[in-house]
Amino acid sequence: MVGAGSILTSFLLCGLFVLFVGAGVLALLPDRALRQAAYWRAEMLAALWGGIGVLAIVGAALRVEGGVSWCPVFGLDGPALPMLVLLAFTGGMISQGRRGMACMLTGLAFLALSPLVFGLLAGTALVMLADRGRQGVCLPVAVIPACIPADSPLSPLLLCLMVLLLGWGVSSQKGPEAMLPAGIGLFLFGRLLAEVGILAPVQQTLLLLSGGAVALGGCVQALRAPYAARVASGLASAGFGALVVLLTLALGTSLEGMEQFRTATLLGAGAPFLAMLALLWLCRGETALDGPFFSPRSLVTELPAGRVLVGVAVLMLSGLPPLGGFSVLWCLLTAGELAAVSAQPVQALCTIMVLVGASVLMVLGLLGLLRVTLAALERQKMQVMQADAMPEGYGLLLLPAGLALAAAAVVGVLPGGWLALMDHLFVGTAPRDFSWRTLLSVWFVDTSISFTPLFCVLALLVCVAAAVAVERVLGLYPFRHPQAVRAEWQEAGPVVAHGGAVMAAPKADPVLLWTMLLVFLGMEKQKPASWPVVEKTAAGGRYIRSVLFRTVAWCEAQGMVLILLFLGAGLVWGLFANK
Repeated sequence: MVGAGSILTSFLLCGLFVLFVGAGVLALLPDRALRQAAYWRAEMLAALWGGIGVLAIVGAALRVEGGVSWCPVFGLDGPALPMLVLLAFTGGMISQGRRGMACMLTGLAFLALSPLVFGLLAGTALVMLADRGRQGVCLPVAVIPACIPADSPLSPLLLCLMVLLLGWGVSSQKGPEAMLPAGIGLFLFGRLLAEVGILAPVQQTLLLLSGGAVALGGCVQALRAPYAARVASGLASAGFGALVVLLTLALGTSLEGMEQFRTATLLGAGAPFLAMLALLWLCRGETALDGPFFSPRSLVTELPAGRVLVGVAVLMLSGLPPLGGFSVLWCLLTAGELAAVSAQPVQALCTIMVLVGASVLMVLGLLGLLRVTLAALERQKMQVMQADAMPEGYGLLLLPAGLALAAAAVVGVLPGGWLALMDHLFVGTAPRDFSWRTLLSVWFVDTSISFTPLFCVLALLVCVAAAVAVERVLGLYPFRHPQAVRAEWQEAGPVVAHGGAVMAAPKADPVLLWTMLLVFLGMEKQKPASWPVVEKTAAGGRYIRSVLFRTVAWCEAQGMVLILLFLGAGLVWGLFANK
């Protein structure tokens, strides 16, 4: 008898197989084989990877797991489907060539039930991503832990080697393909740690040091790399190392806040993953070491919308409230507090040291993000003069980054739905079911503490609106007006006229919050005062302000009369209230 579950599993598995094979074939076929359809290759690949993402979301939402008798090598389990959702975004950006083939092999490796098949497919994908000869030899060694028993005493040591090798593989890429080794490592590391359980203190220390070394190396690369693609790869490597540390604290230790560390890992694999994917896409390029920071004809240098998307991606990754990395930081602080309070003194001290190290790494990552942001805002230094014009449809290349950032914003605003989708990515203490009541909040299974990012969004919007209103209406600025620097003899010098025109002393423009916001949003060339809505709103505001001033002046003139009226009204109200 074939039940409904096996039919659904067979349908999803067959659909994923067909789409993966189609994406791999389409990525490698030459243009002459496709003929006139070669012009639509990118659109067809995007449709195939979109179908893979839809099937993965449906399977993860319905919690379809298990294999089928007619194909015992591949199947569907908890960790595979949520990772395929993220892989679909990566595959849609990587598109064709051997990198697209590596993405297809990675997806099939996620579906492999046999460790040997996983090692073969994942190792082949890593070889395709290797840029140099040494990586082609060393990177396949990273998947050896999948082929040995999880309870082997060599497993923790090989996991450390895997983390170091895959961190090296992530940092050497120059585009969205940097997320492929990171996804392979995250998938395999979480699976093996879930099988091993609590590790010995020495093994825990080795895994934490390995993840910290990868994160530190990525941060150093982000601070020292001479161009944007290497900076973004360093930030991706730093994020991979941070997730390794979180996974070790969540699955390999006996701390009290394991559920909070696990939730931080699930959130870190959501909005920050997608935002990093968009940043890698915008900063991609093959640039020489002596070239400019951004590659020639970069999306950031040529298009104002590219600078806006870079700013959004940086905000998602910065850890500032309310979206993206801030939810991960909040979970990390909550978990650290619970772990330090409930642990033994030595263990609590080690936990605090780990959290302090994580804070230092976050500061270094912020400095790397600041390098990209400042370089994107300095137009005069980064624009490359070229005789030929931009090709038609060049702006459409921003669409993948826009879609990834839109998905990151949705995941950041609706963390409850994302956690319900990812609840079986790694083994936890209890399942996390979907609920409309917890859709907007980050919540834990074992405590009543929760955090709602949407409230922070509304609070920030209110603060920005209030600051802009105070600046525009009352003329109060949060910065001191800089004064023009002139020589002392000019203070009493005569006015010099040139051809009937009077030369005024140079005066520096004040640094306005409104101007800073316009520059960040790419709207500095537009004048909001010319918008009809703003003009009518300003006219209405001036009228209301004049009415308010006249009312206050009348009240000041008739102060004693108003006091007597209020006293009489209060006396009458008190008499009636007593009755």
